Amino acid sequence: MSFLPDNTDYLIEVARGNVPGASLVHKFGRNAAVPNGSFELISLLSSTASFLAAATTVRIKAGGNGADDTAGAGAQEITVVGIDDNLVEVTETIATAGASASSATTALFWRIYRIYVSAVGTYGVANTAAITLENSGGGTDLIMIATGEGQSQYGGFTIATATTGYLMSVLLTVDAAKAADVKMMTRANFNDVAAPMPGLRLKNYWDGILGTLVFKPRSPIVVSALTDIWFEAQGGGAGTEVSVDFELLLIDD
Repeated sequence: MSFLPDNTDYLIEVARGNVPGASLVHKFGRNAAVPNGSFELISLLSSTASFLAAATTVRIKAGGNGADDTAGAGAQEITVVGIDDNLVEVTETIATAGASASSATTALFWRIYRIYVSAVGTYGVANTAAITLENSGGGTDLIMIATGEGQSQYGGFTIATATTGYLMSVLLTVDAAKAADVKMMTRANFNDVAAPMPGLRLKNYWDGILGTLVFKPRSPIVVSALTDIWFEAQGGGAGTEVSVDFELLLIDD
């Protein structure tokens, strides 16, 4: 099968669900305080890029707001999207529990790349406080929804089994007062955790971005099945704000 990254009609048909075995993914992430001289994942957690080395159940971390509860005025449930222990994409909802930790998911997750508020108690609101997802045993923060936003901002994605991804475009935005360096990284066969195993691989490096940068290759970058792809940034001054927006075309193998 062949396609062109600028074939708008084709992509519209994919978005409509009219092309069997094809889908589009729009991902975006933000880090409001990229450190000077060290790289962090472009996500709301403002942490170095780290990934689970085994599938695990997950839960909402304790410490939220009482209004974010199954009977509250704020977020009553969130939906988790990621890759499970069968290496396919799954979604599962979690009932919120106010300031307490929630119950754990049924699914075992290798990767989580999106969470969002899927039910609220008051029309026109989202989550009252920030919601952080962690492993069900506690101690490892995975992804976060900022206060009132209803959606995570996570600059990474993982390709499920029997699927190939094609990176179509990247939009980077950096605080215009402080430049940042940005890396695009991948890791193949993410579930291979026994040495010798695949290492990280740099796919692109953008130096000293100020303002915005658009990356739209003439031919898409291929991201194979079971590959992580993510974006990291380091600032040229304390507190540099960086965001990323990227699109992937997914084709069933």
